[in-house]
Amino acid sequence: MTRHELKEQLQHDAFTDNVSGVLSYASAHREKLTRLVIAAGAVLILIGAILWFSSYRREQRRNDLQAAFAVYEAPVGTGAVAGKTYATQDEKNKASLKAFSEVAAKYNGDKEGQLARYYVGTLKAQMGDAKGAESDLKAVASAGGECSGLAKIALSQLLSGENRQSEAQALLREVVNKPTDLVSKSQAQLLLAQSLETTNPAEAKKLLQSLRGPNQSPAVTRAIDQLASQTK
Repeated sequence: MTRHELKEQLQHDAFTDNVSGVLSYASAHREKLTRLVIAAGAVLILIGAILWFSSYRREQRRNDLQAAFAVYEAPVGTGAVAGKTYATQDEKNKASLKAFSEVAAKYNGDKEGQLARYYVGTLKAQMGDAKGAESDLKAVASAGGECSGLAKIALSQLLSGENRQSEAQALLREVVNKPTDLVSKSQAQLLLAQSLETTNPAEAKKLLQSLRGPNQSPAVTRAIDQLASQTK
């Protein structure tokens, strides 16, 4: 046998030994390997199930919230051609309050639930339940979610109506210092200036002056001009 043939034979034997070793291990540990494969498959199935359930729950939350908004946006009177209508605004408010309350209770820890509770608070305020409105709006404001800024604004308006200006202004300052996607810093500053108009007109004027600028939106600029004319 030549050196080349011997080298090929040795390589072949080494390959054969390696293959035999792997096959021997698989044969001896077949049960263990089977369990590992099944376990890996189970993990993948579990991950898939969790992702599917999360997506399903998110879609369900949105659908439930959308159904509550359908009640909230329904027309009042008998003039509508199609869809749900309510004979009076009071009847519609009660139905809307019930719909949003159910969503808020069902999804208390989710943003859809927080948004629903915000509407519960604003509806209670419209219906004259100031104490209930304050409780719900405070809960959303303190939750720190996307709706917290909106809740603080609504709560400040409620407190201003009860002549609790210092509390209302404190909430507005919180939004100024920490604006959100739903409530900008300039919007909160404008509302704060409006609240300061009677209690601290000098600060209100200074705040309005700081808001002026070329990049300001036309709507905010008009509001600034209107409020500035009242504080002169």
